[in-house]
Amino acid sequence: MPIELKYLLWSIALFFIMILAQSLSSIFSGKASFSELVGNRDNLPNDGLTAFHGRTKRAQVNFVEGLIMFAPLVLITVITENSSELTALGAALFFWGRLTFAPCYWLGIPWIRTLAWFVSIIGTLMIFLELIN
Repeated sequence: MPIELKYLLWSIALFFIMILAQSLSSIFSGKASFSELVGNRDNLPNDGLTAFHGRTKRAQVNFVEGLIMFAPLVLITVITENSSELTALGAALFFWGRLTFAPCYWLGIPWIRTLAWFVSIIGTLMIFLELIN
């Protein structure tokens, strides 16, 4: 399996962990009953139970935005057989940047979180630029 696809696979695993973190933060917040959480959530205030829950939700949404760009680029790279050291490095930067980004966002660490996000975007751009050359 090409390294870019491995990083895509591990990025999906990270996304699954982010979904679990967001879900568990709802359950353990203590601010809503279990029946409210398994329902349609219409009566939850701003759909946010705690500051931590809000951060897990925003981190998850941000990850989706990044993954929407990263996944197709990886698939195009592999399908067109354009893998290179730059596409491999770009995929690595995306994954490791996002792996750092998630807990930094959850814990409210702003500067490192932003740097990690930037690293993941640079990785995505590296793949894009390699493909258009």
